[in-house]
Amino acid sequence: MKSFTVFTAACCLALAAAACSTSGTGSAGAGGPGQVLTLAAAGQGPAKAAIEAFRKANPGVTVKTTFTEDDASYQQQIRTQLSSGTAPDVFRLWPGGGNTMAVRDLGKDGMLADLSGEDWAGGLSADLKAVTSDPAGKVVAVPVTIGAIGAVWNDQALQASGLAKPTTWPEVLRFCADAKAKGVVPFALGLKSAWVTQLVPYALTASLVYGPNPGFTQAQKDGKASFAGSAWRQALEKYVRMRDQGCFNDSPNGVGYDEQMRMFGQGQALGVVHVLSAVQSAREYAPAGTTFSMTPFPATDSAAGTYLPVSVGIVYGVNAKARNPELARRFIRFLASPEGQALYATASGSSPALSAPGFRADALQQPVLDAVEAGRSTLYPDQAWPGPKVQQEHLTSIQELFNGTVDVPGVLRRMDDAFASAR
Repeated sequence: MKSFTVFTAACCLALAAAACSTSGTGSAGAGGPGQVLTLAAAGQGPAKAAIEAFRKANPGVTVKTTFTEDDASYQQQIRTQLSSGTAPDVFRLWPGGGNTMAVRDLGKDGMLADLSGEDWAGGLSADLKAVTSDPAGKVVAVPVTIGAIGAVWNDQALQASGLAKPTTWPEVLRFCADAKAKGVVPFALGLKSAWVTQLVPYALTASLVYGPNPGFTQAQKDGKASFAGSAWRQALEKYVRMRDQGCFNDSPNGVGYDEQMRMFGQGQALGVVHVLSAVQSAREYAPAGTTFSMTPFPATDSAAGTYLPVSVGIVYGVNAKARNPELARRFIRFLASPEGQALYATASGSSPALSAPGFRADALQQPVLDAVEAGRSTLYPDQAWPGPKVQQEHLTSIQELFNGTVDVPGVLRRMDDAFASAR
């Protein structure tokens, strides 16, 4: 596998549902002050697997955990705890910038411990370092997974439909019409969960904007480009066309992530345009034996013009005021190890961010590696944006776009205004 040096931005996306849970794992009789680690994460499945492996490798250690399944709730919760001095020792955060729980934002506020002295930090590529460092250049987070956004397929439902995976934009529209004629949803969409709103635009702009022009965001920062004056307009117009031509289920704004994954897992929808880690949720609803695969989502008339949005997905950091900093660093070292990387990537349906010889790519992950190898991958755009306001405006505006209360030029104008105010 080639080094993932193409990644200079990061995903702000993760599994989302709607609940918070608190639990603890550890050995009987454990729990002395030096042996208790507190940890929080958004999405508990992969984190639980890593915690259990860490605990087994460190007998006597107790890990007290808090899991919040909704990203927005998690971000608000941990931000509040960091401000009040009650945050856990270790917590999941987002790479790069773009939201209030991202590396650069937390690092700027002095809320993350300096991890630059760790052995794994010294081996980071320049691009991985860019999304795990604070504004002063100190590494403050460990990259754990690589994620992607593509067309994810329920293989058995697709086979039963007799339809083929589209490889060009005209084929997407034909696929939607043919699926609808067969009485099945082409792509499940759950815009009630605000973070899902950005996935189709990111998939489309990979081929329309950022693949052809990797320097687009920098040109925006230099005042030489804008959302409204770019192929972002084409991307959002295609998003609306998909809606109007029946590519999605009815009333996407009334459908949440969990219902979206239920439809997809049970085969009521043939596919989703989503982060690959969402498959972990779809499997909870899928009949035994259901398999899933992924293809890059096309946006042009040529299959050769398709790019795949790929980026660092999950990162973890240490609270600058951790009660048990040494144990926290030990856990971070485990996440950076080949064992920790392979375990977390496998459990989350992602690829490892660092070296993990034991990792084996499947039908979901191999296209990611192939796209990177072929130079057909782009970055998630939000983490290169100058602040969280741009993404927040994007999420809200897409919901309004689907409600019909704003048009495409209006969405782009709002995003340009947010970008300008954050520069």
